[in-house]
Amino acid sequence: MTPTNANPSKDPLRVTDHAVLRYLERGMGLNVEIVREHIAAICAGPAAFGAVCVRSESLRFEIVHGAVTTVAPDQQLPSNISRARARRKIEREARA
Repeated sequence: MTPTNANPSKDPLRVTDHAVLRYLERGMGLNVEIVREHIAAICAGPAAFGAVCVRSESLRFEIVHGAVTTVAPDQQLPSNISRARARRKIEREARA
């Protein structure tokens, strides 16, 4: 029998990321290994050259010690990336 508390907590129940991941995997049938392989395919090439982040699919994949540790929305628009690269190239050529 599960013990009950005569004075229930008023704090909201916290659901961990692990529980959410397991629910997606086991309850909703999400194949986590396919997702893992997809992320690895995106990041493996740049990581081999020492990248600490990879921007792809409007996301920023953070890499620490050879492992993708987090994924966040990429706040930099592609046009801004292109503009920044062009600016850096012009500055390098001007110094040469």
